[in-house]
Amino acid sequence: MFSVRYWEAVVLLMFLVTIFTEANPLRKRSISEVQLMHNVREHKQVGDRQDWLQEKLKKIVVSSSKPQLPGDLKNLLPKNVLGPNTS
Repeated sequence: MFSVRYWEAVVLLMFLVTIFTEANPLRKRSISEVQLMHNVREHKQVGDRQDWLQEKLKKIVVSSSKPQLPGDLKNLLPKNVLGPNTS
């Protein structure tokens, strides 16, 4: 069997390897990788904004489906503008 001192050395070695590999990146990112990450983050933010806007628009209560015009258009416009075939 292995002694306690052996297991302590193995654990310490694993701990040190983990610290050094996580602290330093293996390589620098290329410009295209940085641009891709930026684009993905921007796309996510746009999606989040659209979701937020959709939620806000759902809360708006519309009183009627038809827009109501102030008065009758036939009374406001002269007959020659609407044409002779309008009734």
